[in-house]
Amino acid sequence: MSTLRLYPIKSNTISSSSSFENFNSSQNQIANLWYGGGYYYNNVYRENSISRHLMQFDLSDLISKFSTKEIMSGNVVSYKLKMYNSIPKDGLLVREFQVNPLFKQIAHSFDLVVFPINISWDEGRGYDLSKQNYLVKSAGELAITGYSNWNSATTLNSWTEPGVYTNPSASTTTYETYHFENGGENLDVDITAMVTDWLTGGTTNNGLGIAFSRPYELLSSDTRYITSFYTQHTNSAFKPHLEVNYNQTIRDNRNEVTNNKISRLFLYTFSSNTPINYFSASTVTIRNQSNVDVYTGLTINQMEAGVYYVDVWMSGATKGQKYKDIWKGISFNPPYDQQDITQNFEIKDNYFTNNQRDVNEYVITTYGLNNNEILTNEELLRIYIDTRINYTNIRPNVGFGLDYKLIMNTNIELIPWTECNSGIINGELKSFFNLNTSWLFSNQSYEINFRVRDLGTHKILSEKINFKIINKIN
Repeated sequence: MSTLRLYPIKSNTISSSSSFENFNSSQNQIANLWYGGGYYYNNVYRENSISRHLMQFDLSDLISKFSTKEIMSGNVVSYKLKMYNSIPKDGLLVREFQVNPLFKQIAHSFDLVVFPINISWDEGRGYDLSKQNYLVKSAGELAITGYSNWNSATTLNSWTEPGVYTNPSASTTTYETYHFENGGENLDVDITAMVTDWLTGGTTNNGLGIAFSRPYELLSSDTRYITSFYTQHTNSAFKPHLEVNYNQTIRDNRNEVTNNKISRLFLYTFSSNTPINYFSASTVTIRNQSNVDVYTGLTINQMEAGVYYVDVWMSGATKGQKYKDIWKGISFNPPYDQQDITQNFEIKDNYFTNNQRDVNEYVITTYGLNNNEILTNEELLRIYIDTRINYTNIRPNVGFGLDYKLIMNTNIELIPWTECNSGIINGELKSFFNLNTSWLFSNQSYEINFRVRDLGTHKILSEKINFKIINKIN
């Protein structure tokens, strides 16, 4: 499974409180969501109120990757909204966070709802929903009011209803709900339906909102129940993001085709070392060594830019028999037309004896990224991994697998264990993966770890790649 992150281009937290309904807190590093809090103080009643957080993602880069087929839209498995909870975990800090436990508590056992926003809105320039902290962080000028806020999306346009919707879950069909048991969990909610609706033009991408589900918003309580998340303005690795998960792993079976098993055969099309999508194609034919067609009309699928495959079920073949896969009707943009492309494969045993080396005896060599290299945040790299049995030039046998993991600052996992691609490059089976630095944080250190899977077990290797990201200097 591959991962891409998109970060918000704008965000804001708005409140229904009569004291703050015209306030703007878009530049704050923390988004406080709450309900309740109605009580008498010095003979003055402070009403129950609620708050909601708004954010928007720019999908143009994702759409561009779909267009160039760097990512195949059909390979996307899910779109997930992820936010990191900023509620302190330490007991002492929790007590300090609860300024007055009679009137302010950390919420627990509740639901948040994520809903699409129906009109365009402005982020604003305010910092805090507090009369004591209403300064614009950068300029220091007063910003008691601002747009967007609880009543208005922009200076000229009001929300259809105050707070975007009176009842978000009743106002849209693509909302999602996420349950919090303890209150300190991170938000990790699948919003695939919502994002798909934006991408397909069902609705306009005006961003999304996050709120306590309506039954909690309607609760009347003297206590204000609060949960908090980091916003896009945090100076940390805890930025909220839209996580795009797509299944685009290349596993070329050309060197391990056996009977009675689906084998995936790949075709790679490049021009000057750059992946190129062919202009048109028809089907694939499988032909045996007697020049007899055993399969015709196999459907061609595309994995990514310049990478195509067919799935073949071989039966009745014997070990050592040779076959051709003929990719018919392949045509590149004129004048580089090419009618048929022929490749070869051989039938292997459909069983394997346990005569391989122990998984602990593998060693790897990496290419494409040097250890301790400094990169910019505008690079797309392909990293190759050459795996051999220790102290030899012998490559692993069939069934071997290699995974990688990306870690920031030694302890923050950005990409979990993910299977490396496995393809035939210049006639040799190579392990590789793509590293897109565009969504990585600048001025941070990173580490790539590797794990071997073989003989029904796995082992984390000692070889690692360390690198840093800096902003590109124009």
